[in-house]
Formats: sequence, structure tokens, C-alpha cells
Amino acid sequence: MGAKMFLFNMTELLKYRNVSRELYSGTVNATEIDNKDDVIDVGPFKEATFFLDCSAFVGTTLDVSILTKDPAADKWHEIAAFTQLSAAGNEMKAVAANLGDKIAYVITPVGAGDKTLTLSANFKIM
Repeated sequence: MGAKMFLFNMTELLKYRNVSRELYSGTVNATEIDNKDDVIDVGPFKEATFFLDCSAFVGTTLDVSILTKDPAADKWHEIAAFTQLSAAGNEMKAVAANLGDKIAYVITPVGAGDKTLTLSANFKIM
């Protein structure tokens, strides 16, 4: 799954003011999943609302977090973390400002068992 953002010109940005996209969709088992090697360039979008929907859950727990990259130190920092899942459910997390230039997600399952989830975002101009 590619993680490239589409760049828009200023007229399109003023018209739409936000872009929605799916970040991850699939089944997670016992292996951590992230997109740190295929980051999402957020361009002019500096705030976002992230959505987690877990439709099926077998196993112990699941942690999902959103990270931004510090370009000077080349390090990742958490900007949003969903409540640890222990059953199917959904949640929304808003990042009001300081989204950074690049974001990534980390999905960390604890224990075996399939968990089916979708992670999406609505990126906005401030």
C-alpha cells in the first residue's frame, strides 16, 4: 500500500480545505506493523483527525499510535495514541496543530489472534 499524499495547488486547497485517506486496512496478528519506511508526507496540512475501526478482535490487546518525524534529529515522536484495544470497537483522535511534515503509524499487537482494522485520517489546513 503506497503512502503518498497528493499535492494540491492553492485553489484546490481553498476549495477543499481537507483530504481524507485510508492509512491502513487489514488483519494484524502477532507482528508489529508500521509504515516508517513509506511515510506519509502531509504537505500543507497541519492538523488531522485520526479514526481507528476494529471490526474483529481475537487475542489479548492492540496498541495503535501516530508518530511525527523530527527531521533534525531523525527521530520519531508520538503525537496521538489510541486507547489500548482489548475488543472490537472504534475511536477518534484529533491532533489540533503541529502535525509535522511526515507522519507514520505503529500497530502493536500483544499476543496471537487476528484483529481486523482500518486506520484512516482527515487532514486539514489550520
